[in-house]
Amino acid sequence: MEVREGFVESSGHQLAYLAVNEHLASGEEPAIVFIHGVLASVNFWRDCVPPEFKEGRAWYSLSLPAHHPSTVPENFSTGDVDEAWFFDIVNGALQQLLGERKAIVVGHSTGGFCVLNLAIHQAPNLLGIISIAGFHRGEWGGAEGMLLRLAGFGKWAKALFVSNIVVSQWSGFVRRTFASLLAHDRQAYRANPLSQRMLENIEQDTLVQDPTALFKLFNGIARLEIADQLHRIDMPCYVFSGTHDPVVPTEQSRVLASEIPGARWVEFQQVGHMPFIEDSDACFDALRQALKDIAGSSP
Repeated sequence: MEVREGFVESSGHQLAYLAVNEHLASGEEPAIVFIHGVLASVNFWRDCVPPEFKEGRAWYSLSLPAHHPSTVPENFSTGDVDEAWFFDIVNGALQQLLGERKAIVVGHSTGGFCVLNLAIHQAPNLLGIISIAGFHRGEWGGAEGMLLRLAGFGKWAKALFVSNIVVSQWSGFVRRTFASLLAHDRQAYRANPLSQRMLENIEQDTLVQDPTALFKLFNGIARLEIADQLHRIDMPCYVFSGTHDPVVPTEQSRVLASEIPGARWVEFQQVGHMPFIEDSDACFDALRQALKDIAGSSP
């Protein structure tokens, strides 16, 4: 796997990216871009893609804002973060990264929200989107939901939010436990070597995440709601979800599937927030098919 690391600038934010196997890129094919979820990093996808992507396909990984090694401007504030801000930052980054090249963008969790938001606002690079455990409302369960609610309380809860992030940075055991809580089938999650490789890939980034920047981001995410705009999506869209996601309730996936015109909903049974680890074979098969279908819809 040949990886080029770099940064693109968008509205004062420096967003990290990985360009993987660029020598295999074809101008006749759309680019494939992956966006990770909160508390991970641009390195999340190094092993969480179908196996043949490692050596046999060109693709990109793009960072969420405020996630190391990405950086925020000095004047970044909680009031910045809303749907328009997410579109401005991520769309600008895609244009810097791809120019006018069309792309299929795959997002997990908050990355899933990002791709939905890009489609709502008709980002010019988009050919189609795949949302994996994405959401339309900043309302979660589990440990991530606890952090989101803390941030949503505002400044008085900032110290408690930051302390939770710092504790996870101090303790590998806490990081491993926290990650396993995202799964429904924790036995399958722990048994899959991908779970350990994923944690190893993002470890150096998570150890130096800026808790204050994350607090500002989470505070804004807690106010997000795009359900009433989903009908504006007019491109191929796949919604992947687990039947037992402890973070994003199944009801949110149901809303996405019903409100997005022509959306195709793929639901993984007895799976939580990490389908590509809890049920890798099924998830990767579905991802391959979705990418093929979307690429085939291109004029």
